[in-house]
Amino acid sequence: MDNQELEAEIFDLLQYLELRITPQRRAVVRQVLAMPGHFSADDLFLALQHKDAKPSRATIYRLIPALVEVGVLREVEHGCDHSHYELVRDRAHHEHLICHKCGRVVEFVCPAIEGAIIGVCREHHFRHYQHGLEITGLCEQCQKEVDRNQQNLSGC
Repeated sequence: MDNQELEAEIFDLLQYLELRITPQRRAVVRQVLAMPGHFSADDLFLALQHKDAKPSRATIYRLIPALVEVGVLREVEHGCDHSHYELVRDRAHHEHLICHKCGRVVEFVCPAIEGAIIGVCREHHFRHYQHGLEITGLCEQCQKEVDRNQQNLSGC
């Protein structure tokens, strides 16, 4: 499916939610389709500042939950300050490691996790549609920084 077909499908889904398709919403959807990897609402807002239709932050913040609801976006990080999103289409399913300190997100694929989920669903006669796994902790770089700070505090 090309971007024009995908845009049309997204607009149909948004109309199902009784959202009018304004030029600003069109610009947001087009930019969402162009965003690489994970992005925040602020990243989206900044990317749109160089376009002809400049939606307000309010438009973006109201549209993102609708795009999540209709399955276009997936929220991938529940950080201290704000969430990040990723486009769902054409992506192999993956999980996320999220550094609590610096916010770095590492995507990984683990067939064992996928197999375990399928097995649990079969065992409980549960029809699985989607899932997401986010593991929060400290990346290697932040662990080293924390360890250095602790050594400095202890005087070693």
